[in-house]
Amino acid sequence: MMRWQVLRCIAIVAAAIIAACGETPATEPVARGRQVYRALDCGRCHQIGSEGARVGPELTHVGTAAEERRPGAAREYLRASLQDPGSYLVPGYRDTMPRGLTRGLSPTDLEALVAYLGAQR
Repeated sequence: MMRWQVLRCIAIVAAAIIAACGETPATEPVARGRQVYRALDCGRCHQIGSEGARVGPELTHVGTAAEERRPGAAREYLRASLQDPGSYLVPGYRDTMPRGLTRGLSPTDLEALVAYLGAQR
């Protein structure tokens, strides 16, 4: 129970940091998704292009990979991977992604994050 509260607080604090830094929340889903990705500090474990770390799976082409893994259901695959990180494991990686990272997100921000990841091709 305490772990969920901590993760929810992290998501809320991340959103507050974006607001405090003066960055206006984007309205276009992919741009907003990039803001959410950064606010949640996903780059601490995941790499997109030359930015981020390689603790977890590299996400530069995750949109393409999602479509290959679940043809016609890439968005659902990405959403499930965020909401239940152990639901799909990338070969060569263990189930280490923290649970509950998306619980503090609004449905709009979750869908924006899915759109951003889906755009990585």
